[in-house]
Amino acid sequence: MSYATSMKVECVDQEAPFLALRDEWETLRLNSEMASCFLSHDWVRCCWEELKPYNAMRVFVVRNEGRSVLIAPCMLSRLSEKRFPVTSLTFITHPETQISDMLILQESQGCQAVSALLHYLLTERAKEWSLLLFEKLPSDSLTAYYLRESLGEARVRWQSAISHESLIIPLDKDWQKYLAEKSPRFRKTLRNVANRMAKLERATVKTYEGKCAAGEAIEKLFAVSDASWKVADGIAITSSTQRMRFFKELMDGAVTAEKVRIVILEVDGKPIASETQIIDGGIVYALRSDYDDRYADSSPGSFLQIEILKELFASPYAEYNFGVGLNSYKSRWTEKRRQLLRFRIYNHTLCGLFLDTAYRWEPKMTQLPGVRLLSRVFSVGPW
Repeated sequence: MSYATSMKVECVDQEAPFLALRDEWETLRLNSEMASCFLSHDWVRCCWEELKPYNAMRVFVVRNEGRSVLIAPCMLSRLSEKRFPVTSLTFITHPETQISDMLILQESQGCQAVSALLHYLLTERAKEWSLLLFEKLPSDSLTAYYLRESLGEARVRWQSAISHESLIIPLDKDWQKYLAEKSPRFRKTLRNVANRMAKLERATVKTYEGKCAAGEAIEKLFAVSDASWKVADGIAITSSTQRMRFFKELMDGAVTAEKVRIVILEVDGKPIASETQIIDGGIVYALRSDYDDRYADSSPGSFLQIEILKELFASPYAEYNFGVGLNSYKSRWTEKRRQLLRFRIYNHTLCGLFLDTAYRWEPKMTQLPGVRLLSRVFSVGPW
């Protein structure tokens, strides 16, 4: 594998040096190929606070003559791949994370930096992992291109495929033109939603942005979550103190606080529906949508969606992204999709070869005597 010998790789595996990396991290992000909010130090820090009890930090910094040219925010995790437990090296990615990537300096030797990282992982860190699993990479990410180029030289087994999809609405028209392209049945449904909501007194939509609004916004967000149907399934924001802390810290981060919007539908001053958004460049990402189940007959979630889209079609933003996952309620609004990529990269070791074979031949492999026991032996982690 060819790589720039002047490039040095550092592994940050403790919280204190990770926090101290913030200024260098943000300087690189603002000059990188992918300057997304989801790659900011604030976002990764908030994710790590929830993920750290079950994972081990492995943030990799590649420097060329002392200047950082690549940061890969990773962690060691014990995952299940094709029913086999696996020690994997993955991005620090949270369920609310919409895209993951490496930070790579613009106009730098990006491919050489990725090659240097792969060489380091396959030599000095090879004993730690069986599988490199990079998910939620944008399909147009330069990192994906650099990975393909570098992996071709590394002579390792790997696959790439679509990992996630999200439904999107381009905002290049106005609300009326958008409606005109929808079916008569869809337009009738929206009219019925508006009529049902009109029966409730004093319905208003409020948008909260920035640290100054954080306290009131979070209180109302949690109130809606605590009354949603998701509580019974244990997947509401308020079902987990760690998830509640995640949203609180997003509203407190220097970068993320300016990117988070919480939109609340209130009836007579009481919050009954909410949507938490991240503004990332020209894209508005919907992270979480909830409604008070006691008002389900009035369709508060659909009404709030209408009001959000009306506002966004009149805004300078380019796209509304419903967030990862092809839920049925999202598909009523649009059929357009964005795709995210997954790279599976297998170690040179016997374990890596076993995993590659298991992935390709999993239905037959699982029937062989001793295979599952062998996979457990292979998956013993270093922490």
